[in-house]
Amino acid sequence: MSVEESSSSAVLEDQITERYGLLLSQMQLAELLGRTTGGLRYSLSYPSDHQTRALKTCGRKIGRRVYYPAAEVARIIIGASEK
Repeated sequence: MSVEESSSSAVLEDQITERYGLLLSQMQLAELLGRTTGGLRYSLSYPSDHQTRALKTCGRKIGRRVYYPAAEVARIIIGASEK
């Protein structure tokens, strides 16, 4: 990870954390990505690309719900935009 990528990831992480908190629900993640909740849920069920597989694996199950850490989501978004 380059210094520029690291700093932009940190800035994005701060913005996500400020808006949603440290953990994002599926509804919040869908809003962040500009997707519908149903569309995101379907994509996570049948991941077809690297970004979707990474999002699926970073999910943390707490009780019955799955939450996504803001730091990992920012890293995945920045990594996907660089490629």
